[in-house]
Amino acid sequence: MIDNLPIDGTIPIDVFCNHVTSRHHDSPLHVHTHHIELFLLISGNASFYTEKQAFKIPPKSLIIIPDGIWHCAVTHDDSPYERAYVNIDLDLIDILSTDKTNLYKCFEAARNQEVSTMILDEQQCASFTTMCENLSSIIEQNEYASDIYERIILARMLLLANEVTPVQEHRENNIPKLLEELTRFISENIDQKLSLSIFSQQFFLNPNYIDQYFKKYMHVSIHTYVIEKRIELAKQLLREGASVTDTCERCGFGNYSNFIRTFGQRVGMSPGKYKKLHHHEVSAVRK
Repeated sequence: MIDNLPIDGTIPIDVFCNHVTSRHHDSPLHVHTHHIELFLLISGNASFYTEKQAFKIPPKSLIIIPDGIWHCAVTHDDSPYERAYVNIDLDLIDILSTDKTNLYKCFEAARNQEVSTMILDEQQCASFTTMCENLSSIIEQNEYASDIYERIILARMLLLANEVTPVQEHRENNIPKLLEELTRFISENIDQKLSLSIFSQQFFLNPNYIDQYFKKYMHVSIHTYVIEKRIELAKQLLREGASVTDTCERCGFGNYSNFIRTFGQRVGMSPGKYKKLHHHEVSAVRK
């Protein structure tokens, strides 16, 4: 198993899945660049956060999380927090899909509202959990035909996600107004200088208060969040063919050497090497 995945969305394998129970959970806001996620809350008192939403998660909720969507789940008490989830590389979804069956379809639909939620019945919930456990075991054993069995289970999980009807009724958005305004301001000004003093001037609040407020909900400092947003945009631009210099400017790094150093620290390679490896890479499955 992989623990403590970085918040920049880097998952070094095609598939990562887990079924776990804990008493407390407050993962930082994070994003998966080239993986989708299916997240099932089995039991517990928790809320789900994106950049624009915050909502309570009822038990047996299956949350459809497209690639590139910032998200996190946070518990509210010490009651058992049981969940099962799987991250799947986009290229693998492409392989599993056919001309007739686009297994990425549910993620395309979810993207319009960042994420979508489905309420599973008892049988569906048990089936998804069992598939997660079996998949995890198959991946760890790595025996003969394990790749075939892995793809069979993944196809079944993705079919389940595509066949269950998303919840249609309006869900209450509990995201604090200031938090929503902060994330929107960052997104709209990602190419500009962003600092606590800038936020303080914009929102007429003490800079330390802003930082503590942001971290209270997102479980990551606003400085780290800004850097990761810049890095994610940089990776996107490089995949699309932008030059390293242009990418540096459009992502708000300003200082070229700082961009090269920060990108290398976060991604594990230089921007030039990343572009060479991932240029023309499609960020969504097309069928």
